[in-house]
Amino acid sequence: MRYELLYEISKPMIEAVGVSNVLHSLVESTAKGTGAKGCSIMKLSVDETRLEHLVSYGLSDEYLNKGEIIVDDAVREMLSGKPVNVINVAEDPRIQYPIQAEKEGIASLLSIPIRGASGNIIGIMRIYTSKPRKYKKGEIDFLISIADLGGVILEKAAAYEDLVKDVDEAKSEIEKLERDRETFLQFLSMVAHDLKAPVGAVESYLKVMLRGTPGPLSEKQEHWIHRSVSRLDSMLELISDLVDVSRLETDQVKPEMEIATLNGMLESCVETASGLADPLGIQIISDVESGFPPIFASGKRLAQVINNLVSNAVRYTPEGGSVTIRAAVKGNSIVVVVEDDGTGISEEAMPRIFEDFFRGDLETEGTGLGLSICKRVVELHGGKIWAESPIPETGKGTRFSFTLPLYIDEGPGPISEGVSL
Repeated sequence: MRYELLYEISKPMIEAVGVSNVLHSLVESTAKGTGAKGCSIMKLSVDETRLEHLVSYGLSDEYLNKGEIIVDDAVREMLSGKPVNVINVAEDPRIQYPIQAEKEGIASLLSIPIRGASGNIIGIMRIYTSKPRKYKKGEIDFLISIADLGGVILEKAAAYEDLVKDVDEAKSEIEKLERDRETFLQFLSMVAHDLKAPVGAVESYLKVMLRGTPGPLSEKQEHWIHRSVSRLDSMLELISDLVDVSRLETDQVKPEMEIATLNGMLESCVETASGLADPLGIQIISDVESGFPPIFASGKRLAQVINNLVSNAVRYTPEGGSVTIRAAVKGNSIVVVVEDDGTGISEEAMPRIFEDFFRGDLETEGTGLGLSICKRVVELHGGKIWAESPIPETGKGTRFSFTLPLYIDEGPGPISEGVSL
């Protein structure tokens, strides 16, 4: 109870001014309050072989640097939990540095063990007087309470040091991981870029063969070349996605950003969506406002996001179904929505849909990077993206929504009209 009360009393003070300042204030106040020459706090070393000076008041640097205080029989008596009052320092054999103490003008001292929360001794508080002094029991009991307060502060300091050490180690590890990650992304970008040209060339050669330019192909040959082209298409898609991921992660997309409006880009995305959906008997519904305010954006990347979401929606919507594209200004943001009335996303897959390489349906072709790229692009623009499946209002299908903050000109001039994306 006593220790918990001391902790609660001292906690706001420690948090307000810091451990070091509280310890200095404690020894100074103790010395002045008892009319002593000085006061010090020493902490027991980890190996419990010596006392290490932490903080003092009223003592010279020369005395503090007199040498190590070894844990001998006399110090062990103090560390056993019993306060020790040495009345005559010059003649008491328990004093390790009597000559230095006499030179410092110390006539007597009181050593009080400092206890930790569990009751273990973690150090000693010493009070030094310039005249011989024998402390009364009531005085010692009060000073034991002060020493217990010192124990609270010491444990707080130790916990803080451990926390700082852990934080420093964590920061160092994070910095290393960031460096390794950046190196890997640069390597990934280089490899993907170098692979794109030869894979694309091989695909071009195969397509030339399919056109019959080098000569006629048998049905079997044509079948296997078609399959090869399909595989190469998938590989090129993966390579493109890997290049996009590395560019987004290393901030190479920022130069593409400019003040612009969404009007032209949204119209183009609706046309692209119709081109994907019409052959499959899927209706594209457009509910897009006109005259959007400016945003700071990369039109190319935002089109990539919308086209990716539409492509996914078409892929999972059966013939006769519909895909809706909406865009409107809400508050300080533009909200873009792509929703379908298709099969939806399973409850198990929903928490992972924005993870790299995650595919909820392993039978469906794709790299598993599309939605993670969408998330990166939206967040690069300062927005948020989320999904709902099934759609609450209909109980079926999937709805993807993302926000884009409006551009606010903080400069001296008016907002420029921008470029239509």
